[in-house]
This record gives sequence, structure tokens and C-alpha cells, in this order.
Amino acid sequence: MLRSLMRVCVIAAAFLALTAIATPELVTQAEASASRARSNQCSQQARRHADRNTRRTTATGAAGGAAIGAIASGSRRNTGRNAGRGALIGGGAGLLASTSRWNAYYNYSFRNCMAR
Repeated sequence: MLRSLMRVCVIAAAFLALTAIATPELVTQAEASASRARSNQCSQQARRHADRNTRRTTATGAAGGAAIGAIASGSRRNTGRNAGRGALIGGGAGLLASTSRWNAYYNYSFRNCMAR
């Protein structure tokens, strides 16, 4: 009888030890899954924010370049051509500036989203 009781106690202790070890792992996996889902959501939101802001910079550069090209033209006959050249140059400059700023916009938006 004592041997049987000892065996049951040892088996019960082993079962409790396994349960105690396995339970935090399940909680950790659930938390990791929720964290991954939140990270993916914030990443998509940050990507949209960065794309939206860089498009604005490119368009602003093109508009500014067209205006400067038209003003610098000097003659009415070449105004359209110079405005087109200015838009091309300004749009290219805006694209370079926006590409360098894309990561900054993305990181800012991602950090703010994850902090909520």
C-alpha cells in the first residue's frame, strides 16, 4: 500500500512539474502570436504613412521645379519647355529627398503605433 501511494505521489509530482513547465510556454506562444499580429498591422500602417508622405514630397518638388523653370525662362516662346525641364529636375530632386526620408517616416509611424 505504501509503495502504491509513493508511486502515485511521484507520478502526480511529475505531472505537476510538466504542467508548470508547459503552461508558461503556451502563454508565451499566445503572447508572441498577438505581438506578431500587432507588429504586422503597425508595419502596414507605417508603410502606408511613409508612402503617402513621400508621394507628397515628389509632387511638391515637381510643382516647384515647374514654377522655377517657367519663371527662369525669360522668353514666352520657351516657357512650356523650360517648365517641363524644371518639373523633371524638381521631381527628381523631390524623389531623392523623399526616398531618403521614407525610412524616417516609416520608423516614426511604426514606433507610435506599437506604443499604443
